[in-house]
Formats: sequence, structure tokens, C-alpha cells
Amino acid sequence: MDVRNALRAWMITCALAIVGALMATADAVAQEPVLPPIIVEGATLSATPLKPLAPKPTATDDLTDAAVPPAEPLLSESDLQAAEKAEQAGKAGVSDAGQLLQNQGKSVSVITGEDLKQQQIRHAGDALRSLPGVAVNRAGGSQSITSVRIRGGESNHTLVVIDGIEVNAADASFDFSNLTADDIEQIEVLRGPQSALFSSGALGGVVNIRTKSGRGPLTVRARGEIGTQNSQNAAVQIGGGNDTVHGHFSLSGYTTDGYNLALAGNEDDGARFSNASFSGGLLVLPGIRIDASVRRSVNDGERDDFDSFNIRPDGFEGLADTASTFEQVLSLGRISATIDPFDGRWVQEIALAGTQTDLYDDGRGAFPGTGRFITERFNTSYRSTLAIDTPGEPQVTHYLTGLIDHQSESFDQDSRFSFGSTVVNVEQGRTGVAGELRGEYFRSLFLSATARHDDNNSFKDYTTWQATGSLRLPGSIFRLHSATGTGVKYPSLLELFGEFGPDSFIGNPNLKPEESFGWDAGIETTLFNGAAVVDVTYFSQNLENEIFSVFLPIGYTAENQIGESNRQGVEVAARLKFGAGLDVGAAYTYLDATDGDGIEEIRRPPHSGRLDVNYRFLDDKANLNLVAAYTGDTFDANFNYNSFSTERLALDSFWLVTLAGSYQLSPGVEIYGRVENLLNQDYTEIIGIDSAPAAAYIGMRFTYVEEATRAWAEGR
Repeated sequence: MDVRNALRAWMITCALAIVGALMATADAVAQEPVLPPIIVEGATLSATPLKPLAPKPTATDDLTDAAVPPAEPLLSESDLQAAEKAEQAGKAGVSDAGQLLQNQGKSVSVITGEDLKQQQIRHAGDALRSLPGVAVNRAGGSQSITSVRIRGGESNHTLVVIDGIEVNAADASFDFSNLTADDIEQIEVLRGPQSALFSSGALGGVVNIRTKSGRGPLTVRARGEIGTQNSQNAAVQIGGGNDTVHGHFSLSGYTTDGYNLALAGNEDDGARFSNASFSGGLLVLPGIRIDASVRRSVNDGERDDFDSFNIRPDGFEGLADTASTFEQVLSLGRISATIDPFDGRWVQEIALAGTQTDLYDDGRGAFPGTGRFITERFNTSYRSTLAIDTPGEPQVTHYLTGLIDHQSESFDQDSRFSFGSTVVNVEQGRTGVAGELRGEYFRSLFLSATARHDDNNSFKDYTTWQATGSLRLPGSIFRLHSATGTGVKYPSLLELFGEFGPDSFIGNPNLKPEESFGWDAGIETTLFNGAAVVDVTYFSQNLENEIFSVFLPIGYTAENQIGESNRQGVEVAARLKFGAGLDVGAAYTYLDATDGDGIEEIRRPPHSGRLDVNYRFLDDKANLNLVAAYTGDTFDANFNYNSFSTERLALDSFWLVTLAGSYQLSPGVEIYGRVENLLNQDYTEIIGIDSAPAAAYIGMRFTYVEEATRAWAEGR
């Protein structure tokens, strides 16, 4: 065993020992015995009511002229406390369309806005690294393409939804470098095929993002920070409101000189980013509310080029220092009307959403040229949810939802290079119809069944489905959960028709849709009177007609894989809450992902894990946060000019550790700092691209709350 492997084994052993010791003492030191409840909103088709349903009568309430005998509780006292806290959260603006995380049949991970603040996350992709079943790849610095893969799927098998708006671009993937975290309230990662809920693209899973609504007293927040690489980052937010009217505005931006993305040379590749967003709602009439959200982000940066004149000794292309630049603009918006005349018993929603991704690239490498690529998508939808109580049984409720939506998508390309040009204007559309039945039984059993049919104008029609179940075993600390379903991803317009020039991608109009079937089953254990939750899940999923890259001597194209690709593995997640302000989270994933030839898929590490530790002290004025994300050995592939064929290169494992801290100088004034890549790991995520070195940042945060508006915000 070499020194690096020995150090890695020692760090893993120490981490496990620390977690074990903390768990052993949790019961004795816990001052707040129940983990804060988390409500998941993106895991159902249900429309969101304007306010929570009225509390259901308990088994001892008078339901008729005769009293009903008390029923034996099916939940522990800690479960009931969590449910009560969740109900209070609902009264503060969280919808009944969601479910408690610990009642979900499907596998979900949640990152809250408080998590993002404590970890000082600036890009949403950083928050996802090494979560259960999640792999993140960044092609360089903060401005570089950042891809998220779930359960061994490709990056374009991850559907990204922001405030109900699908934001994947022309290649059906989403670049997380375009998403900062300042205005995010919650990130939900739904694992497994989700096409029954979201149609095409959700083969590996869905990243559902909800931004801040502004509910609460009028609050102004501002922060500013500086750091290495001449980095400057600032943000300002203002929000406030109640159930009648609320809104939240956010403006943020940063600039950095960056570092050299190429392995050779000394030219730094800088970046600039800005983001503006607004979300809000207005109760125009009793039982009728209008909600709207808009967002615009601009990612403007420098990059280096791969080219066939810069061959490394191992035969692979390497980045060459060039003056190439790009600008990517993401614009999105949604407006919806919610009609809820019967206090959540029958909720209807009509919505219109649109998104545009506009990428301009100025390449100045071996094959200079410019290109502009615009993806536009428009969605209209209507959904209706009916809550059905069971006569004589107050602890049994069903929710029946129907949905119809239409999506149109277009792709425009204008590429010009030294000896030619490419102009592409194509579009496609589909109409989907979906239905869902959810059942909640005795606060113990939660079931759902969803089916969807897509009528496509470019491919054959598809029907997808999903079924989930969650069972809290009465009188025990265990919960069983399972989900199964199918998924489909239609070839993107870029994969079908796009062409980036003589040394890049060439479209293939003969591609077939990718199809998938998957299932998972797990057991969750609640320990130490609700202070800890540990979940272990096994998953299995196949993939037919996988679309993969075929490298050519000049550029590459896409083809369907012959044979069936398979993904299976185990996901472990734990949340622990201790007294004295200490919280710990941990995750581990074992993944076996192979293509149609039985070969391990690239950029999907078989082993990955994560440890999150947060410590609040000095009467909660001080906070320390440590995140250690582990990415195991994996492979990458590219065209090798020595063998004149596509070859694989083994990539070594690495740890990315971030240490963040803050201290409240006075009410509303806070100083903070963080170090990213604390161990200064020299790692490779993509062949030929250098990794980001260690970086340090320091800043101040200001918060002002207008207390005179608190009673108004709380409806008093």
C-alpha cells in the first residue's frame, strides 16, 4: 500500500470512528431530540394549496353522535413531534402538496437554505458533490461546465427544475456553473426514473430547486467577500410578505482572475458572473392567487481549447493556452394562477413557463471560429388535485391529481469558422397527460401511483409510470420504502442536428430515444429518540439505446449503444443531531455502472462519500462547518493519437475539503471566511484539464429585519 492509499484509509477510519463515537454519545448529550422536519415538494404531481388543510380530527374526537374508541398510536412520540413541527412549517408557507422527507417512498436527498449558508456555497453544484448517488464533474474553474450525474446516468439524464421551470439546454443537460445559491431556499435530489412526473430527461433523477418566496417580516440582506485569484463576490436581497402578498428580490455577482485551465502555460482564465431573480405571489381574490418568478444569469468567461496540435505524451489531447471566450445567458420565467376555493380540498393550477439558454462562443484555438446556440422552451400546463377523505376514518386520505401540459422546444445555431459555416433552425413538441393517486393511511403507510402518456410530433408516443410506498413499522424504529418506474429521454435537438464546427460535435438525426426501468428498496432507522436517522437503499436500473459519444479523428458524434447498460448499487445516508450545537451528516455510494459491452462507464466513480459537520457555539454567535467530499478512482475516455482510437485513462481518487466559519459581531452583522480544497489536492476530473487549487475567502454579511412588519407577516 503506498503512502497516499494509507493516508486515505486512515482518514476514512478516523471519520468512521468520529461518527461512531458521536452516535454512541448522542442519546446522552442531545438537547433537542428530534431532527428538524423537512418537507419535499417536487416528488408529487399534486397542486399546491393556498394554505394547509385544516387539522384532521384525532381518533378521540367526536366524529358522530357516538365517540370513537381511542386507537393505538402507530407513530412514536418523536414522529408525532416531527409531524407537529412540519404542520407549523406549513402554516408558515410550506405547502401540503409536499410530504415529510421521512414519509417518502422514493429516494430523496434535501439541502436546505440553512445548509447552503453554513457551508457558504456559492454555486449550487458544489452542494451536490458526493451526495447519495450523485457524481459532480467540473471542467475547470467556477465558470466551466459543471455536470451532475445521478445513479450512473449521463449528465443529460439529470433533469433540473427551478421553481417549476425545466432549464436543461440544447444538449438536454444543465450546466450548474450558471446557478448560484444566494436565493435558493431548498434543493431536492430525486433519484431514479421520474419521467412519469416530468416526462423526458429524468432518467437518472431530478434536481428540483425552490427559491426564496419572501414570506416573513421585511428583511434586507447584503454580503461582500474577497479572496484568492483576485476574487470579488457580492449579493443583496430584499423580501417580505404574508399569505396575501409576498415577494423576494435577489441580485448577486462575482469576478475572478481565475487560474490556468491548461496543464501547460501560464495564462489565467478569468470569469465574471451576474444573477438577478424575483419571485412573489398575490392573493387577488379569496381562493385565487397569482405567483410569478423570473431569473436571468450571465456567465462570461475565458477558456482554453483542446486541439489536435497539442498532443500530450500519453497521446491524448491537452488544453492549449488560447484567448478563447464565451458568454452564456440563462433567462427563465413562470406565471401561475392557483384556484383553491375549498381550503385545499380541490386545488387547480394553470401555469405558463419559458426558458432561453443563449450561448455565444468565440474560439481562438487551432480551428478559430464563432458560434451562437440558442435553446428556447415553452410550457403550458393545467393540473387539478382533489383531496378525498374516507368517511368514518379520519386518518385515511387520498389525493387524486390530473395533469395536461404542452411543451414546444426550438434550437437555433449559427456557427462560422475559417473554412465554412453551419446554420441550424429546428423545433419539436409534445403534449403530455398524467394522473396520480396518493394515499396516506394512519400516519404510517404512504402510497402513490403515477402514469403519464406523451404524444410526440418527432418520435413515437411513450407511456411511463411510477409506483412508490413507505411503511413505518408500528412500534419499531424502522421504516421501509421502495419505488419503481420507467423513464424515457428523447434525443435532444443538438444531438440530432447540432454541429459545432470541424473539430467538435456532429449531429446524428437517426438517434433513437433512450428507455429505462429502475427500482429501489431501502430501510430507514430512527435512533436516539429521533436525534439520528440512517437510511440504506439498494437500487437497480437498466438503460436501452444509450446515447454515447463516438470520437473521430476530427471531432465526435453520437450513436445509440447496442446492448443494455446496467446500473446498480447501494446508497447510505445519515443525519445526526446532537446537543451543544453539533450536527453531522454522512453519505456513501457504491455504484456499478456498465455500458452495453459490460465496461465501466466513464466519470462515474464506483465509490464516493461525504461527511458534513456543523458546530454552533458561543450562544450560536459562532459557527464552524466542515465538508469532506470523496470521489473514488474512475475512468475518462478520449481520442488517443498514439493508437488512433478511443482509449480510457484511469483517474485517481481525491478528497475535496471545505472549511467555513462565521462569527456574529453584533445583531445583524457577521464576519465569515472559508477555504476551498483545503488539502490542495491536485486531481483530474476530465482528461487534459487542470484542477482548481486551494482558495481562501473572507467577507461580511449584514441582515436587517423590520420588526414592525413581523405581526403583519404572521397574519396577526
